[in-house]
Amino acid sequence: MKSEKHFSFEQRAVEKAAARAKDERDIRSGVVSAAQVARENGGGRHKIELLGPSARMQKLASQY
Repeated sequence: MKSEKHFSFEQRAVEKAAARAKDERDIRSGVVSAAQVARENGGGRHKIELLGPSARMQKLASQY
């Protein structure tokens, strides 16, 4: 998505639908695996570092 002065929710929805359709085509055709698409789209939390002084953040960070 390009940085624009006027954000369009409708245009963003169209872009996301096109991206999802492409991902589905790629998975079906075997170009990429579902796991690879998930990683590219932000899946897999194993590399996230959560840091913070509060006990709540420390507890949350210990789960990953």
